[in-house]
Amino acid sequence: MHPAPAADVAEVLLLAYGLTPRERDVLALVVAGLPSRAIAGELHITTATVQDHLKSVFAKTGVRSRRELVAVVLGL
Repeated sequence: MHPAPAADVAEVLLLAYGLTPRERDVLALVVAGLPSRAIAGELHITTATVQDHLKSVFAKTGVRSRRELVAVVLGL
């Protein structure tokens, strides 16, 4: 049995946890390993906005760190 692709898992998280499309964008870039500054540049938002989105994602998914979030998305 193989783990589901991250994009599929991210889609399930979007639906299951009620993530917004922008929170999903941030989530995908976190899973790709980008730091907040790079995510901000990629999405043309401030690093503070990235942090706000991450706080919301953490609250909705019940995790407390990027590491936990990535583990949930990758099914680890």
